[in-house]
Amino acid sequence: MQIRRRIKLQARLILGTIGRLNTFWRTIFLSVLIGSATGFFVYLIERVVYRLLFLTLYNTVFKNHLVVILIPMIGVLAARFILTSGRVDNAGGTEEIIKSYHEFRGKVPLRNALYKIPAYIATLGFGGSAGLEGASTYIGGVMSSLVDRTFGWLRLPYEEQRVMLLAGAAAGLSAMFKAPFTGAIFVLQVPYRSDIAPNALVPTLISSVSSYIVMVSLAGTAPLFSLAAKAQFHFKDFLSVLVIGLVCGVLTTLFIRIYRATKKWFAQGKGRLGPRPVLAALILGLSGYVSTKAYGEALPLGPGYIFIQHLLTGNTPIEMAITLFFLKAIAVIFTFSAGGIGGSFFPLLCLGAATGSVVAQVAGLEPYDFGVVMGMSAFLAAGYKTPLAAVVFIAEATHSSGYLIPGLIGTVVSYVVSGSTSISTHQRDREDIHLSNRFHLPVRNAMIRNVVSVSPEISLLEFREHFIFRHLHRIYPVTEDTPGGPHLLGIFSLYDLDRFPPDTWEKTTVRDAMITAVVTVTADEPILNAIAKMNEKDLEFLPVIDNEKNRRLVGGITRTDVFQGEWASLL
Repeated sequence: MQIRRRIKLQARLILGTIGRLNTFWRTIFLSVLIGSATGFFVYLIERVVYRLLFLTLYNTVFKNHLVVILIPMIGVLAARFILTSGRVDNAGGTEEIIKSYHEFRGKVPLRNALYKIPAYIATLGFGGSAGLEGASTYIGGVMSSLVDRTFGWLRLPYEEQRVMLLAGAAAGLSAMFKAPFTGAIFVLQVPYRSDIAPNALVPTLISSVSSYIVMVSLAGTAPLFSLAAKAQFHFKDFLSVLVIGLVCGVLTTLFIRIYRATKKWFAQGKGRLGPRPVLAALILGLSGYVSTKAYGEALPLGPGYIFIQHLLTGNTPIEMAITLFFLKAIAVIFTFSAGGIGGSFFPLLCLGAATGSVVAQVAGLEPYDFGVVMGMSAFLAAGYKTPLAAVVFIAEATHSSGYLIPGLIGTVVSYVVSGSTSISTHQRDREDIHLSNRFHLPVRNAMIRNVVSVSPEISLLEFREHFIFRHLHRIYPVTEDTPGGPHLLGIFSLYDLDRFPPDTWEKTTVRDAMITAVVTVTADEPILNAIAKMNEKDLEFLPVIDNEKNRRLVGGITRTDVFQGEWASLL
């Protein structure tokens, strides 16, 4: 007992000292803690999900033409069932980080981790075509939120919480790819299409290095890919890089448009396991079947390491590289359309590798893997708007700095050609330090006008079936139709649904369960008022009404909308 008391006393003294540290040393301490913890858990995920589960299936039962269809189907549909059961969306790790950074003050909802982590395991372990980095960045975000909750007495300010979130994500990416610089640069760039996150460079570097040290201590320092060294570059090589950048920029734009349209259509299906998700899962399985039938391996399935390494061998004919590009694109699109969850970083690399393979063979590049690597960096830069991270990644993943200059040329070309297109739907254009000078503009400049509202007369069961699974919003205005337009009655959210036992949902209406004391903002009020109301009540959505007298719903505003729409063009 005395020893335990002494330990507790010493712990309190240490924690008290930490609490008195200045911001700089506190940030270092938290960054190392988050990075180290993330590195360990990412190691477990990589070993269990990829090596123990996926590779075992890939090297054994995936050789069977029927099983290679069924197992990926089971994985993505199981993931969908898990996520819908918990009323959680299937946003991948990077997308979750971007959304939490911009909208949730740098905090990842910890409740969601109980559903998302099993969904990651089901998707990635059973052959879903998504990146392992989705799970690793998500784990980093969860670690940052756990640390924030554990050390709540430190009372981290809002901006520091956001920085720690990026530090956790960087640690996850660094550990998964054994690429600490890539982890830091990528998460600094990915929240914005044309800017980098402020005040986060040092924490992300520290957490990335910490997680990298833990990972390589457990798994070794071998690079992801082994490439032939390229000592010098000729004029033909640079011309080929320009072509690769151009082609990757165009293909990235087309891929993202098809990806979004397809995912949107399949998301309109009803129920947890309706016909549309099952169809999408079947198409995913068929992509593996076609590859196994034609090439003896289910190359489009899984995270993509085997896919890229196969292209790097130089034994891939042009026709095969083109076929693999389309099979991988199909596998990625229908993995997410079926309800699977994972990262988009590595799928973009795979598509770029196939594109670079084709150009390399047409141009006669030597060594052959030069074109493959250039395609990887160009496709990633265009898809996520992260040109620096794409260039750094190919250097770290191959332990070769010789690809930096040509890689930079290719990524810049693809970045410019692809325009503002990004696979992320929550990226913002930039971080503007002069926003406070423009908060006097009216809310109507920033609000969304097509707001999904709910009738007060539908049952909670109908709400669950027709709104949660179709629209995937958390909050819905409750309105009734009047001659003057939709009249706002209240607000109903997923949190209100949880207040009622499921066996009462059929008989309880939204009118019975809605919140009537609604915080609103008028369309003519300044944006500053809307932000103040959201901050005061810790809200993520405000209904926008015409005026307080008639309460006609004209739109809605979230934290994200403040940086989009007409408002964004004024920055």
